[in-house]
Amino acid sequence: MKIGVLSSGGDCPGINAAIRGIGKSAIMHYGMEVIGIHNGFMGLLNKEVEPLDERSLSGILNLGGTILGTSREKPFRKLLSAGDADKPEIIKQNYEELGLDCLVCIGGNGTQKQPICLRSTA
Repeated sequence: MKIGVLSSGGDCPGINAAIRGIGKSAIMHYGMEVIGIHNGFMGLLNKEVEPLDERSLSGILNLGGTILGTSREKPFRKLLSAGDADKPEIIKQNYEELGLDCLVCIGGNGTQKQPICLRSTA
């Protein structure tokens, strides 16, 4: 199983701890592959990703910010701009191309309100 992890919205204490907890548990206890997605949903739009392993997740608890970066991009918000309408489809396509089985989105209420349904029905 392969999971993606991103942080979205405003920065706050504890994001690195959440990334570390998710990543190390997934790797060590469940044998999963973990992909870090940089700069929130923008990273998923642009495929800015890196594999995370035990080594890259060590020593991040006392670092400020988030090792993955963040953005306030809201790709699922309906806007009048024509280019914005394509963002959900691009995200879904990139999710599938990366071979992800799950996406963990770390953030506050705005992040959690995103209507993400990436699993294809085919």
